[in-house]
Amino acid sequence: MLYNVAQLLKESVGASRGLIIDGELYDLDEHNPGPVPVCGELTLVRTEDGILAAGFAEAVVTEECRRCLEPVESAVRIEFEEEYVPSIDIETGAQIPTDESTPELVINERHILDISEVVRQYIVMEATTALCRQDCKGICPQCGKNLNLGPCDCKIDNVDPRLEILKQLLDTDSQ
Repeated sequence: MLYNVAQLLKESVGASRGLIIDGELYDLDEHNPGPVPVCGELTLVRTEDGILAAGFAEAVVTEECRRCLEPVESAVRIEFEEEYVPSIDIETGAQIPTDESTPELVINERHILDISEVVRQYIVMEATTALCRQDCKGICPQCGKNLNLGPCDCKIDNVDPRLEILKQLLDTDSQ
């Protein structure tokens, strides 16, 4: 997801370009090591300090079901807006000092703006509550068996000792 912005950097503040995002992300996270196709739209706007990249992107990622921890695919849509700054002056070719704490927001010496890392971070931050299915039973808290595959043989009657007295109240109410 690389974009040559040399011409846009030569233009006046407010100049813009509308572009299509069509690429792949690698090493998104431990569940998505391979290529994850990403598509969307991008608007690049010349600012006083650099270029504002704003747009949206969509991807289908593999996540863990929040109940049973099985892999499940889910669609993710993100919106982002970040300002990128050039590392080289477009007119003079002189080096421009950049903020080392955000290297992903720097336009390189060939005037290439790379949105890959920003899109990757936004997708990872997009917290979803994926379920493999609506009636997912989860896992047994004692043995860890996936209860969607069948019941386990665990007897779950563990009561916190501090709450044991409340169990006695329930037992007397049922009599």
